[in-house]
Amino acid sequence: MSYKISRLVTLTLLTFACSPVAPGPADGSGGAATGSGGVGTGGSNASTGGSGAVTGGASSGGASGGSASGGAPSGGAATGGASTGGAASGGADGAGGSDPLLIADDLQDLRVDDPCAGTPEVSVGATCDHSVPTGLGFHAEAGGSVTGVEGTTYDVTFRIRGVVEPTNIAGGTRPSTETFAYMDLDWRTVPFTIGGAVPEEDADYAQWRLHVTDPEQDYFLNDYQRVGHYIFELDYEVTIPVAANATVTLDATDSNERQILNYESYALEGIAGSTNHGQFVQINVVAVSPQ
Repeated sequence: MSYKISRLVTLTLLTFACSPVAPGPADGSGGAATGSGGVGTGGSNASTGGSGAVTGGASSGGASGGSASGGAPSGGAATGGASTGGAASGGADGAGGSDPLLIADDLQDLRVDDPCAGTPEVSVGATCDHSVPTGLGFHAEAGGSVTGVEGTTYDVTFRIRGVVEPTNIAGGTRPSTETFAYMDLDWRTVPFTIGGAVPEEDADYAQWRLHVTDPEQDYFLNDYQRVGHYIFELDYEVTIPVAANATVTLDATDSNERQILNYESYALEGIAGSTNHGQFVQINVVAVSPQ
């Protein structure tokens, strides 16, 4: 079983979407940063006051750290979706119709939004409350099913786009280990991890993932191998196995009541941006082929 991962490379147009800021304290010096490849990187970093820990930390209070953002690729939404005329049974491609994308039509534009509550303080590295908390934290999901030929497993290529805070996953498999430097730290250019677990000390930073029921697997979408008060744009493609009649669920989980807000409402061309400075992920199916 193989997994494919690719970066979108047409994204230099918006790498300076956020203006550099003047250097701040040692824990939040400024400056623009850009990464290489298809995942949006860079942005600015500053610290804010207040007592206590950052979002995702043990105590409440002011946010420290900063925000990073990268450029969105030119273009727009991934192609795909339903074709006219409906699906025919059979078909030479083995996917149940003349257009193989039809078997994954239920997954097109699958999206989860985590908007900020109220009127958040819009500043670099700031936090906001989830607008729809679940218990002490936040959880939301959206899912759909793949059709196709019973007993067949398909290689499904997803385009992953969104604006998210970073998380840290222990274990798992990382098809890409490429990194970029930002704030004297190394960050994963494509933060995609197959399997793994969330360390207890990092559970307060949101995890964005895909869950596939067959072959059953979790795929983490924002595993930067670091946490902090930063915000990143996602835009990359991955190919994963999905069996006929399997369910694919896009899931967002945060164990506390706060998130790092999208302070400049960064958005990727071709899809809607965040709601009220919140975070979001949208997936689109760009290719389907039987194994």
